[in-house]
Amino acid sequence: MVDGRQRQRRTATALRVGLGLVAGISFVILVMRDVHLAQVTALLHEAKLLPLLVAIFAFVADFLLRAVRFWIMLRQTSDRDLPLGPTVGPFIASFGISDVLPLRLGDGFRVVWFSRQFNISAGTVIGTMIVERILDLVTIVILGAVALALVEASTKAELLLPLQLSLFVALVGGLSILFVPALLARLIERLSRGVSSALVTMFVSALKSASAAMVQVGSWRKVVKLTAMSLALWVLESIVLLGAWMSLGQPAEDLLKPFLAFAFSTLGTLVPSLPGHFGAFEFFGLQAFALVGVDAPTALAVVLLAHLILWAPTALFGVGWLLFAAPEKPQPVA
Repeated sequence: MVDGRQRQRRTATALRVGLGLVAGISFVILVMRDVHLAQVTALLHEAKLLPLLVAIFAFVADFLLRAVRFWIMLRQTSDRDLPLGPTVGPFIASFGISDVLPLRLGDGFRVVWFSRQFNISAGTVIGTMIVERILDLVTIVILGAVALALVEASTKAELLLPLQLSLFVALVGGLSILFVPALLARLIERLSRGVSSALVTMFVSALKSASAAMVQVGSWRKVVKLTAMSLALWVLESIVLLGAWMSLGQPAEDLLKPFLAFAFSTLGTLVPSLPGHFGAFEFFGLQAFALVGVDAPTALAVVLLAHLILWAPTALFGVGWLLFAAPEKPQPVA
């Protein structure tokens, strides 16, 4: 029985890795199909330094704010007075690990490290990470909807409607999980009664886990504060793509275009892809830029430059932290 379960887990792992590779390579092929690398390279050679420095500064501030948000949520869900300092390094390192290894192994590292370091149950850490993901989804959808509403799209209205509907459904679902999690879980469970689909069962189970995690956070006022913090950090991260846009000499009056591309590139990372989200990030960013009439070489140059800034610092930090950070003793908690 144990051997059978191990084989099933290995098979599932191999399938997930294979799906990510196939999807990521497919996205790369689609991106490169209509773009000449020589044009993209020529544009990248003209990049200006100052906007990139602003982008890097914003990215550092973004991740520090992310670490503080996770620390606040972990304190609330575990009901312990945790120190902030020892949580920042491994939190950022977990993103770097996921940026270079498949299967989002950085998430597993974060669960194990925080659980052992602070003597917190793995379930509590996982629940906190679920809340983190829900907050991120809701806030990036909000930013995407705002950008889509404000930008002048150069495509036909009928092509915009599916995007608007998708953002609306995601926003309503995310806000429901944030503010009425238990009610939403009961509603979905009742609607799914009598349905034997494994997919529906898995969805209901995931929704219950998300609802339980949100209940742990506490009052709706705390949720509002965490949502506001999430909006702030995603705006900071969007400056990376805006900085890449300005660095390549694109007009400042068109900043809504890279802002829209940032939102859709980020949402595209929900799709399985290569480690670091390479492939999916570029593909969905190019689709958003095409929506607002930006030519493919310029769009790809901007997205690649932004993606490098988003990937390299955390990847290098994660590898460096694993190699050189001294093992820390478990922290005493109140």
